[in-house]
Amino acid sequence: MIARTIATVALAGAAVLAPSAAFAADTYPDAADSLTCSTTQTPVNSTFTCTIEGPNDSMAQLQTTFSGGDAEIAGTVTSAEKTITANEASFTVTAPAVTGTIGITGIIDGTAVDTAAVDVVAADVASDSGELSGTGFENAGLAAGAGVLLVAGAVTVFVAARRRAAAN
Repeated sequence: MIARTIATVALAGAAVLAPSAAFAADTYPDAADSLTCSTTQTPVNSTFTCTIEGPNDSMAQLQTTFSGGDAEIAGTVTSAEKTITANEASFTVTAPAVTGTIGITGIIDGTAVDTAAVDVVAADVASDSGELSGTGFENAGLAAGAGVLLVAGAVTVFVAARRRAAAN
């Protein structure tokens, strides 16, 4: 009996300490290669920033594709290489003078790692209209139904308890 108790305590201790031992190892992977742009919608002729995150001393490039009509630069354009320092490289992108969608690809050491898209919209669409956007919960009926079911369940439990008490 004592041997079984000691074995159980030892096994429980090992199970508790195993995750701690795994965290003690100093083998964390590098930061995930990623692409982040400062906006998802921009007015025509404006600029925005895209940042590629990856391992230090790697070479990063930004590749943009724009299929909008009558753009000065249509098709695919690849930037000059930048060295990643402090795990990131930033690029400034200028939107074309026409509306459309810019497809953006982050490239590290010649390999595409992540993509993003930025919509180029007319200046009046992107400007602030002075009104707040509509936010909030749109399913008030669903919440009311849940409340009714909650009350019905509570009433059922109360009635069942009273009947059981009356029967005893």
